[in-house]
Amino acid sequence: MKDLEDILKDDHFKLLAFLITSARGCVDEPPLYGPLRLIDAASRLIDIMKKEGKVNEQILRLQESIEEKMNLVMYDEEAFVEFLDELSQELAKIIIRK
Repeated sequence: MKDLEDILKDDHFKLLAFLITSARGCVDEPPLYGPLRLIDAASRLIDIMKKEGKVNEQILRLQESIEEKMNLVMYDEEAFVEFLDELSQELAKIIIRK
């Protein structure tokens, strides 16, 4: 078994902690904060994938788009939802191209 100190430094554990605490935060936050937290988690997962050499240009573009547009939720909820639709379409294109 891994040492607790090593686990606490592990990127996978950090993402796990983010997801658990985000789930709790979603209980008291406005509804659109849930999707915001999910795309934030997606960006964090891409960071982990980068460290493990598991990304390509398409995935990096997804992350760039997330980082560029995730804050739309703070001032333009309609544009944020449109962004989520676009992001989902881009992901589908990646899957279809396999």
